[in-house]
Amino acid sequence: MLDVVLVAFATFFWLSYVPIAINSVYKLVRNRNVFVEKDLRRIHNDPSIIFQITTRSATKTPVVKRGITSVLMSAAQVKYANYQVSVVTDDPDDEKTLKGHRCEVVVVPPSFRTNAIKKGRALQYSVEHRRIAAKNTRHYWIFHMDDESYVTSQTVLALLKYIREGKGIASEGPIFYPLKFESANRVTAIAESIRPYACYDCVTQMTKPPPLHMHGSNLLVRSDIEDEIGWNFGPTLAEDQMFGFMVFQKYGPNSMGWHGGILLEQPPLDLKDHFFQRRRWVLGTMQNLHKFPRKHRFKLMFKSVTYFLGFASAVASAAFMINNYLPIFWSLPEINSKLHGIISLPENLANISLDPLLNILLTANPVEIGMGALLLFTSLVWLASYQIGLFLNLRYSKIRWLKRTLLHIQALALCPIIGLVETFPAFWATIEYGVRKKTEPAEKTPVYDFYVIRK
Repeated sequence: MLDVVLVAFATFFWLSYVPIAINSVYKLVRNRNVFVEKDLRRIHNDPSIIFQITTRSATKTPVVKRGITSVLMSAAQVKYANYQVSVVTDDPDDEKTLKGHRCEVVVVPPSFRTNAIKKGRALQYSVEHRRIAAKNTRHYWIFHMDDESYVTSQTVLALLKYIREGKGIASEGPIFYPLKFESANRVTAIAESIRPYACYDCVTQMTKPPPLHMHGSNLLVRSDIEDEIGWNFGPTLAEDQMFGFMVFQKYGPNSMGWHGGILLEQPPLDLKDHFFQRRRWVLGTMQNLHKFPRKHRFKLMFKSVTYFLGFASAVASAAFMINNYLPIFWSLPEINSKLHGIISLPENLANISLDPLLNILLTANPVEIGMGALLLFTSLVWLASYQIGLFLNLRYSKIRWLKRTLLHIQALALCPIIGLVETFPAFWATIEYGVRKKTEPAEKTPVYDFYVIRK
């Protein structure tokens, strides 16, 4: 009886993933050729790009220096000089820490007041700072980076090409996560594989806006446009999502695009950082929902619900696996028998018959076959998404091929655990938002803590 209940629950939740699986495969096939920009010819008619790193503190986050160096080295490799590195920070000690690093340090004063919070507040101050310096014109472009962001020569050439071709005023590119991969918790490092795979959908989000979400890094925006839009979106933890929609709303569908320049970053280093990072994304989306028109709100709610249901699906699947396979390991004779069967498999290959499988296919009704095919399809897409994403992340790492192969095998084995780890924050944040929203005044959007993950 328990088997039937678990199968029913797992089937229901896995079927809810079918539209997402179909859409993700379509986006992978459709966008594979433009995902990473490959036409990297150097043409010397250079615009001015400000590489902006927004941080709480470069003094307490040493990887900021790594990001600065990456810009300087990559620009030198392609002989690009019409640029500037700007570090926007809340820490006044950064002026001393970054002295001699060939960058501008913009310190956000404690007295600065705006209706934006956290990172949005710093971004708004940087806009106003550039306004005073007369750099909020169409001749300047802002490339947004996070603390740990690492630029390559491919990034610089892709940005220059996008600006040169004049396809839009705001664009993004793919982000991969090879940095500090081996220093991170193995589960969180492999869990980050889903993000490059999901970025195939980002191509469509940006080329056929409005985007449901936007990365706060690897974002290229013309300076006068950022000045017009600003970052004063109120108390939200997802200011980048609001910014993307506001650009579309003000400038239309042709205003956005995909530059295809890669940016290298790092996964959360432990489970706590992973949880709070994902939690912040979901809470930010919930805070923004009421600001969007109905159609856009519906799309976001559908995406959030599938993320929420993903945890229920992972729990049901895990319970089914434990109920069916764990008892095997409680019986040593059975284990020995199965191990012997595995060892002797090469000798018995000639005796294997497909008759039982054919018999099942012939006796099953069309509904059962269809359901089975759908469940098999979603399972394969889910497993493949982590394998493809892990391949993209490791492609830009210095990890040797043998270890990369072992990591792919580990990813396959850890997928049930990773599914729980990846979806639990969304499940928790959705419930948390609903509960805490009721305890706040009706006219006020709840503001939650902004947990800063270690870099």
